[in-house]
Amino acid sequence: MSGGSIWSMDTAPGLVRLGGEIDYTVTPQVREALLGAVRADAGPVTLDLTDLEYLDSSGLAVFIELRKFLKQQGRGLELTNLQDPVRKVFVLTQVQTLFGIA
Repeated sequence: MSGGSIWSMDTAPGLVRLGGEIDYTVTPQVREALLGAVRADAGPVTLDLTDLEYLDSSGLAVFIELRKFLKQQGRGLELTNLQDPVRKVFVLTQVQTLFGIA
């Protein structure tokens, strides 16, 4: 796992697992790590958010940027295993349909 003191990331081909808390203090590092991970691979990407406990609007912006980047390359993005506090951010900001979140 790599990351700062409050977030973590682990990757496998086509899969990125995020954990901990993603807020404005770590979004620059998260953005750099995520974009680096998806550039190193081809095909669709799944973000497994099982261990992600907190996400603020700056973290959400990183996910939107990642989705746009992948879409421009003809690649898909799927978010899985959202915990209730994280899901709530997507619902309150009304971007859940952008990511196919029910």
